Amino acid sequence: MCFTENNEKEEALAERFSKVAIKVASNEEVAPGHFVTTFEDGQIGSSAQPGQFFQIRLQGPGAPFLPRPLSIFDWHRSSRGEIIGFKVLYKVIGDGTAALSRLAKGDEAAVTGPLGNSFEMPGEGRKVFIVAGGIGIAPFMALSKKCIDAGIDAADIELFYGARTQELLVEQEAFSEAGIRVSVITDDGSSGRKGTALELLEERLVEIEPGLAAVYASGPTPMLNALAVFCRKRDIAAQLSLEARMICGIAVCNSCAIKVVSAKDAEGWEYKLVCRDGPIFDARSLYINPQAPDRSI
Repeated sequence: MCFTENNEKEEALAERFSKVAIKVASNEEVAPGHFVTTFEDGQIGSSAQPGQFFQIRLQGPGAPFLPRPLSIFDWHRSSRGEIIGFKVLYKVIGDGTAALSRLAKGDEAAVTGPLGNSFEMPGEGRKVFIVAGGIGIAPFMALSKKCIDAGIDAADIELFYGARTQELLVEQEAFSEAGIRVSVITDDGSSGRKGTALELLEERLVEIEPGLAAVYASGPTPMLNALAVFCRKRDIAAQLSLEARMICGIAVCNSCAIKVVSAKDAEGWEYKLVCRDGPIFDARSLYINPQAPDRSI
């Protein structure tokens, strides 16, 4: 298997949107170990579309060497509604995100982005169903707001949000405040009933014509694999936001390769890069190995 050679073009594109000193407007812990960091830069913020991501790198002595890829959670707006920056939502899981969580107002970080592709907007008359697992909620506030700005009634947007336990459900109140119907579910039953977000989707879609549903999802690999299989069988349009270990974010290192369905190869699959070809993928395009579905994506 081989990768498309397009490194020079990708490096030039990334350089055009790189800034070495973006100021932090605020940094808030919204749940235990979960933060929303707001950056001030109207140019980058207004260029970002739902589903895209930024490579954020701290500077100074002791700063992590590699940047961290984080999707846009929301736009930062002035009192007059103008976009003056962007927000990222993340969970502290290592040294890099721990360092990000310690940023204070006025601190600076280097930002490259927005990178990757974005969610396609739903077709006319479709109902929007968002399926999120844990920190997989991160891309969907921006998507929800863009849908509403495009004229979609908030009542036609539903969020099915699952996590292992109640404390890992974050920012769901912001969706409710926007008029979006939110249903939560947890592995241990500490919020909502016991179960998965996919179960909520399956139950809701019994009432909906498959052609009227537009599904958007992000979360753990097993959840996304199961959702992809479910939507394929029922011919339901689904867009998945994937996460992958990522070093460069600009298609140079090839560290974020995944398998997608391909008729060009005898084995039925080829590699694509999450940073360049994604992070948004049509559920029908993903290669899911029936022998190891938890590790397919």
